[in-house]
Amino acid sequence: MKKNVKRLLAALMSVAMLSAVLGGCGSKTGGETSAGSSSASAGEPMTVRISAGPSGANNFMICAALGDKVMSEFSNYTISAEISTGSAQNIRAMSQNEAQMGIAMSDSALYAYNAEREFTDLEPEQFNYVIGGYQTIIHIMVPADSDIQSVADLRGRKIAASQGITAQYYLPIVLEAYGMTTDDVSVSELQLADVVNALNDGTVDVGFHITSYPLATISDLAATKGIRLLSLPGDVIDSISEKYPYFSKMVIEGGAYQGIDEDTVTIGTLNTLICRADLSEEFVYNFVKTVCENSEELSQVHPKAGEFNKDNTLTGAVIPIHPGAEKYYKEIGIL
Repeated sequence: MKKNVKRLLAALMSVAMLSAVLGGCGSKTGGETSAGSSSASAGEPMTVRISAGPSGANNFMICAALGDKVMSEFSNYTISAEISTGSAQNIRAMSQNEAQMGIAMSDSALYAYNAEREFTDLEPEQFNYVIGGYQTIIHIMVPADSDIQSVADLRGRKIAASQGITAQYYLPIVLEAYGMTTDDVSVSELQLADVVNALNDGTVDVGFHITSYPLATISDLAATKGIRLLSLPGDVIDSISEKYPYFSKMVIEGGAYQGIDEDTVTIGTLNTLICRADLSEEFVYNFVKTVCENSEELSQVHPKAGEFNKDNTLTGAVIPIHPGAEKYYKEIGIL
């Protein structure tokens, strides 16, 4: 009988010791690390998907870089960049919780938040602003020998505009500032390669596209055909920005394209990172803190990734800032 009692006590002690060991292992996999470790603890494990852009394109590579950096600091986060066609699909993926974060240009973010423009079928106020990134700038291109000197000269001309938001929304906004509509011009809505080809062939008078710069396709056109870029005067920029706050004055620096030595003053918007409004405050705080404090390192991974930083982060904040991001921006004194 005594032997049986001793065996039972020994077995119970073994079970207790095993539970303690397993409990310690479990806390480590949850993100707990010892002092001096390169990885931090941030609570429970989390999986966050960032709806980004086409595979191999800037936004996909940027989101992958941001996610990898944050995961290197927080071992209990799993962050993946997801392939998409761009802002509109990213927003819809977030609305369906197929993604929790996504890249969106400022105007898309604003209209999605208000359930306007192409997002009238969505519930409003689903999204919050996280951080701003790189500029996308309107390029209004004409042949170097064109007699067109200003947007005011476009009435009755043939314009090739890149498909989607650029042709549907951005071109009308610029024309509106000069008292015109698309009825006053002839518009072909084309893929960017076809916009450039049409301008090169002389089948259109103007090419209209929004992009970061320099863009290889436009650089090739400048080198072979020779082009000029039309600037917008200050009063026109002010009137557009007042009515459409996601647009602001931006500059394409002289020398960015062959044969264009002077700065081109125009308008543009930012590629921003937004998220579902219900995304964890702690996660968003840790995300923006890590990205902002490692922008120089991120720029070595991808030049545009480094532009998600403290200096320009609030430029594209046209919707409410997520509480986690707001907390960090207040800490560093930019809010």
